[in-house]
Amino acid sequence: MDYELLIAENQEVKVDTYPFTSDKLKGLYVDGNIALSDKLDTTNEKTCILAEELGHHYTTAGNILNQSNSNNRKQE
Repeated sequence: MDYELLIAENQEVKVDTYPFTSDKLKGLYVDGNIALSDKLDTTNEKTCILAEELGHHYTTAGNILNQSNSNNRKQE
């Protein structure tokens, strides 16, 4: 699956690029919005990160940012 197709098939989710200050943060999903790092180099990398964040949109319940909780780590 390619990047443009993922965007087209998931129009209910808003996708933008964002200048994250950390190079470790490549994507973030919050309340129907996905932010992808503006530092992603290839379309393959953008597609992979977008697919992962879409997975959070469809499967995550609640706030999973606290990774000390094992249930949150499983969802991540």
